[in-house]
Amino acid sequence: MAQDASSTAAVRRFAADLRDIRGRLLADLLPVADIADLLAAVRSRRELPREGLTRSGIEYTVHGAGCRMVNSDGREIDVDLVTDPVLGREVEAFDAWRIRWFLDEAADDSYNHEDIVEACIDLAREGHLREVVEGRWFALPDAPGARPE
Repeated sequence: MAQDASSTAAVRRFAADLRDIRGRLLADLLPVADIADLLAAVRSRRELPREGLTRSGIEYTVHGAGCRMVNSDGREIDVDLVTDPVLGREVEAFDAWRIRWFLDEAADDSYNHEDIVEACIDLAREGHLREVVEGRWFALPDAPGARPE
């Protein structure tokens, strides 16, 4: 049970850092509203480079289906845009692999994939996360597209 509590705490750290790093990235890139808008600004509008460094020290790299964000102290967060089958639109989401990458970067590699998935499912049941694709993709409960407007 200690590993479960530890995994849950690790996922909470990931979610807190996602909120922090994403929030600072978007504040620096105003009027970019969210990660979907950042991808559009890079790809279709060609207003921003694919890779950049913001004034608050957040490095970003737009990739395939999402964006990797790195804080000045090396914390790395990665999200993809994933179609939410309930809402029928894309939301910013992450999976256990992305959380494990974050934890490994933080030199805390004692978590296995299954523990992370279970922690995400438990946090989704409690309303701290949203389960976008069952057992695979998760999102912050207040992520863009997460709630009907």
